[in-house]
Amino acid sequence: MLLRPDDDVYRVDAVWLGPRGMTLPWTARYSAYSIWLVLFVSILLVEAALPMNVSVPPVWELVFSVLATYALTGVIDHDRPLASVWHLVRAEAGAPRARKSGHRVAIGTRKIRVRERSLL
Repeated sequence: MLLRPDDDVYRVDAVWLGPRGMTLPWTARYSAYSIWLVLFVSILLVEAALPMNVSVPPVWELVFSVLATYALTGVIDHDRPLASVWHLVRAEAGAPRARKSGHRVAIGTRKIRVRERSLL
């Protein structure tokens, strides 16, 4: 359930709709444009560093960066900024995990027998 905040600062919608009189067909927060730009440039740099064919119009790079930006901005908002999400990912990746109970069983292929089945 999403509750509207009481604070007037959070009521302001930090969305750029485009130039005056000519709005864009989408709404995006200011942070989404910077996230998209960083992702797009980093994808281009990775492609330049790797020995692969780079297409002249960067269509796939645009698509990947838009999808990644959409996924990131679904997680990042004014209550959970990018720095806190990064710290959360680092803490979850480095957290100690409980050992799984049980024991491992190794099965060799020599001990498996296959019976011939008749189709009739």
